[in-house]
Amino acid sequence: MLAAGIVVVVAVTQGFTVPAQLSDRLAEAGDKVEETVGEITDATAEAVDEATDPTEAATPSATGSPEADPTQEQAVEQSPCSVSTPLVDPDATPAATCLAATLDGWIADGRYGLGQQLNVSSGDYLEPVTALAPARPAIVGFDLAELAEGVTFSFETSPVEGLLRLSDEGVLLTASWHTDNPGTGWDAGDRDWQDLGELLDPGTAAYTAFWDDFDAKMALVLRLQTGDDGRHRPAAVLFRPFHEANGDWFWWAQGADDDAYKQVYAAMQERAASLGVHNIVWGWSANAVTHDGIADPLAKLPDAVDVVGIDSYESMADVEEQAESLDLTGLAEVAGRGPRASVAEAGPHGSTDGAWDPAVVARSAVAVGVRPSYVMFWFDDGDGDDGYSGKKELASLRNGRALAESCPDGVCALPG
Repeated sequence: MLAAGIVVVVAVTQGFTVPAQLSDRLAEAGDKVEETVGEITDATAEAVDEATDPTEAATPSATGSPEADPTQEQAVEQSPCSVSTPLVDPDATPAATCLAATLDGWIADGRYGLGQQLNVSSGDYLEPVTALAPARPAIVGFDLAELAEGVTFSFETSPVEGLLRLSDEGVLLTASWHTDNPGTGWDAGDRDWQDLGELLDPGTAAYTAFWDDFDAKMALVLRLQTGDDGRHRPAAVLFRPFHEANGDWFWWAQGADDDAYKQVYAAMQERAASLGVHNIVWGWSANAVTHDGIADPLAKLPDAVDVVGIDSYESMADVEEQAESLDLTGLAEVAGRGPRASVAEAGPHGSTDGAWDPAVVARSAVAVGVRPSYVMFWFDDGDGDDGYSGKKELASLRNGRALAESCPDGVCALPG
């Protein structure tokens, strides 16, 4: 074991299925991530204690990132937690196992975690959490693209530090990834290029762009895995890439080949493992089938996933009152195909005043026969005049604070 809190995990590639043409790039990818992690940690490496027992430690590379020493057997820390269904990654860290076990416990007890998304590219990214004090959410979300941006800014508390502090307090972490279109270089909403098959072909520019981006994001996840080189306890992340793939607003969604989508998702799992990233609980969510333009939520369901879910927002534009229930069409079907279910995103679209009761989400899930492990609410993202942005975070919604205050440590009882 290295400096206190760093768990050494040996990178293996068993347990996943990946196209053969990717295998010749995995070693090269590992070198890239080691260089990236070294660059991230060089500025703070002097504060880290030296390894106290070399027989239990990985050998630091020249870049400062840990690499396996083939001359000695690596210590493997056993998890104190047990899960109802084994995780996709057979070498999941104790923190990842305990994250999933926490979700399992909530489901078994008829409870769910109250979630709050953060914009970690904003200087006041913790405001949606602090606004609930003395209550707090049980799980916080962030986006890896925003985290990559946020770590470049001189915030009072860096977003990695802020997330690890929350994790130290027992808050679970979950991440989405609004990754740029690798074929055009534009944002996630650009659908001019959707040939996911190119992401499986090392000879394409899109392949290089996508996997370089993925590797950089895994370097950030690795900082969470190590507790930022032992400054905090190791943290796990419920990672939910390629979400809402049955909608028509992301480059990986409608228009992209279903089989290629599943292969790329599996390749992400394989690549993360090959890079020594084992603190991921793999999540996936479709969009609720709220109108005819939303496709079958099961069409792009990955072959192996730890947590499934549905995202659903109620349009409040030109609506006087909130509906009695939230449309979660498709949740029951998705929940039947995964070991753990969630409402991965929920709330109002176009709310200018926050007159929307968040308690409706869990009630609506139970009404369709699903016990969600958690329910996640977004952050306030505008004035609502465009019909999509507006009041979304718990502290801004009607009865949101009261709901949080009624849930010890953000864990709420499911309605009967």
